[in-house]
Amino acid sequence: MCAPQKYLEACLARSKDAYRGTTFPPNDPVLASLDSSLKRIPKLYPTREGFVEVAHSFVSGPSAALHRGIDVVYYYDPANPKSISGAVRFGLHAASIVLPDHDYAATVHGGAVEAVLDDITGTVVRHNQSVWMATSDFSAKLKKPCPLKKTLKFHASVESVEKSGLFCMCSGRIVDEKGVVIATGGAKMVDTVVLARLMGK
Repeated sequence: MCAPQKYLEACLARSKDAYRGTTFPPNDPVLASLDSSLKRIPKLYPTREGFVEVAHSFVSGPSAALHRGIDVVYYYDPANPKSISGAVRFGLHAASIVLPDHDYAATVHGGAVEAVLDDITGTVVRHNQSVWMATSDFSAKLKKPCPLKKTLKFHASVESVEKSGLFCMCSGRIVDEKGVVIATGGAKMVDTVVLARLMGK
């Protein structure tokens, strides 16, 4: 049940009803473009009863949008099976500084941007390598101030897999509507099941 292919099949089977965000405008052109060319997919988690959609996560789902101002929608491209794409919007709860009395909000907090990069590099391995991957090492470069209340695109891909399957390397980036890179990230993921096997657990 927990093989990557099973995870991907479960995602694609729920594509029609997959989470489309709660803070995006009704006719958001970025989401419309992604909907027309890719398969929208949910973020799932394996349980004994099967895969369930994640609604309460630090980064994804309506809970993250409401409480942390981070709204992420994922897409899969069958022509690029080692990757995922999508859209993200950051609200005021994700701002580095908000001064209501002065009608001022700064840009997105760097930690919120990094959290999304960590999430998308972790998510892409689920349907490529293992649903039990966890971040072992992560780094990010914040290249431009990240705007609030703007729909941005992201892309993440699996770059390489270590021979035993214990580790894989992933990369991710967030870009604005003009394709300007806002931030990039790289992660080394470890398969916790393989690790436990190697440790004799």
